[in-house]
Amino acid sequence: MAEAELNGVTIHYVEEGAGLPYVFVNGLGGNSAGFVAEEMSWYAEQFRTVAWDQRGLGKSGPASKYSLPVYAADLAALLDHLEIERAVIHGVSWGGVLTQRFALDHPDRCAAIVLDSTSSEVNVGASENWYARGELARLGPEALAGRELAPAFAGHATVSSAPSARAVAPAHVDSYVAQARATASLREHPMTPYLAAIACPTLIVAGGADTVAGAGGSVVMSRQMPDARLEVMDGVGHGVYREAREQFRPLLLSFLADSGVA
Repeated sequence: MAEAELNGVTIHYVEEGAGLPYVFVNGLGGNSAGFVAEEMSWYAEQFRTVAWDQRGLGKSGPASKYSLPVYAADLAALLDHLEIERAVIHGVSWGGVLTQRFALDHPDRCAAIVLDSTSSEVNVGASENWYARGELARLGPEALAGRELAPAFAGHATVSSAPSARAVAPAHVDSYVAQARATASLREHPMTPYLAAIACPTLIVAGGADTVAGAGGSVVMSRQMPDARLEVMDGVGHGVYREAREQFRPLLLSFLADSGVA
């Protein structure tokens, strides 16, 4: 593990393996610890794998500013620090939102991208739920007092139906809230109209039983991107890379080989 001072913030990262650079981007409020413990060994056998903690989360330092473009700029700075010109960027859930922003802002840095259990836009119900996640972390249970949030899609596990979501450490609340609000803002500021500009090979994966994000957003993205491959896996939940390892890993390798990236 290592740390780097990037854009005025201490960014924690772990790097293992050699070859094609592969960067993993965590979901909402997450950090690299779970990926490193459960996934890193396999990925490091295939790639020069990097997992990192976004500003204000995990072992990375706090910041005075949080926004989607800033998180993407941190990733670009991390690649610069590691002397990586181009990488495969794999983003899960919120990490997929960040990956889309990164691919739009830094297209020359993407050898390919993997968008896992994510979307480029949200509807009213999803927006309200993502915003409420941030408020629950910021204010506690009283943020949902007397509220019953409508589901964004059939089978959606709303925040009010599962208010006992994992606690957010006080030091991480600001970053968590910023990410929740940025995801909610995809209702009024979707990235969908801009996705045609992402020309790199793109693998979009979704779980047919995903109760957090659903699979509809993956279909929307696949129709906008010129070099996208969509795989929706029946019976799989949120976070395909871990929920369906035996299906996802060979799919990933074949996608990279077929795209001429690996």
